[in-house]
Amino acid sequence: MLPQSLDKFSTDLGDSVIEIIAFEIGGQQFCVRTTAVREIRGWSKSTPLPGSPHEIMGMMNLRGSIIPIVNMATKLGMPPSEPDARSAVIVAEVQNQVIGLLVDRVADILTVESSVVQPTPEMRGSFTGGHVTGVLATGQGMICFLDLDRMFAGFSIEEEAA
Repeated sequence: MLPQSLDKFSTDLGDSVIEIIAFEIGGQQFCVRTTAVREIRGWSKSTPLPGSPHEIMGMMNLRGSIIPIVNMATKLGMPPSEPDARSAVIVAEVQNQVIGLLVDRVADILTVESSVVQPTPEMRGSFTGGHVTGVLATGQGMICFLDLDRMFAGFSIEEEAA
């Protein structure tokens, strides 16, 4: 039986095919649904925001709108990524807010059957990986499927900037 989050994941679109964007952070592969993504941009320096949480790298002007840039490595509890020429910002809409997600590189855009996404193993203890809703095995390794709504639950630009 699928965990509730993965069951919801499988049936949200009403079909069995899902489009995902795969990306790399700290040598690991992750992915999100393309439905949450507005665009993918190359890295350009962001403006630091004093007093912001450690995962917020700063702000970026996106065609007249100011959006926060989140260092996804830090958000996932990994050592912070230092942006370079291969880094990318995935501009996503999460809980009706537009945010930029800094990743080491975008690997691919894939169409997969929802049935190939396996649930994450249940773990006890202090593991807080509830934002990983599934795992996709590929010929190149495992891709962790991130639930951006869970990952950014309670995130608010107004609160973060205050």
